[in-house]
Amino acid sequence: MNGDSDKARRNLQRARAITGSDDARSVYAQWAASYDRDVFSTLRVTGTDTIADLLYDHTGDIGVARVLDAGCGTGAVAARLKAHGFDQIDGVDLSPEMLKIADAKQLYRTLVEADLNQPLDLPHSPYTAIVSAGTFTTGHVGADGFHNLFAHLQANGLMACVIANPVWQRDRFDGLIDNMPVEVVTNRIEATIPDAEPDAHMLVLRRN
Repeated sequence: MNGDSDKARRNLQRARAITGSDDARSVYAQWAASYDRDVFSTLRVTGTDTIADLLYDHTGDIGVARVLDAGCGTGAVAARLKAHGFDQIDGVDLSPEMLKIADAKQLYRTLVEADLNQPLDLPHSPYTAIVSAGTFTTGHVGADGFHNLFAHLQANGLMACVIANPVWQRDRFDGLIDNMPVEVVTNRIEATIPDAEPDAHMLVLRRN
């Protein structure tokens, strides 16, 4: 198990050192096959379930909710949302290899390959909710991507994101949120790996 844990941590560290979109595609092409095992079974990352649960807690009518899973990866957030009763879930991710695995799980209405750091063309926009885990982290997506996604959120919609502390501080999310037409529903700092130091904001916003 120690060998598995070391390998999983190396893969996670490599992902957090990504330097751009091309690098991200390369890293996730190599990691896709073992991603679920490394992240959820070996490292026991909890942020994914936490943010999905927070979205569930604050969604009024789950039956009509239309959710965008941003940076959906292999579909872990969607699996949690499905367990809560959400049905209309679309996913967007940069990696075709990760999307292929997500597609095989039959969790999504549609899947789109796109870079969240660029303006997005999403066929079912706007959404009643946008959720993201493992995306607003070092080397991945920052404030520009946050604004790109927010543009696809309808009035009174919810945006639920895990935002790593280094990204929060670098992109000054406190000030960014203060200047957006939103109500802060939840903003708490938690560890995303059991027994580790708190490392990410669990953020839920409601658009005015």
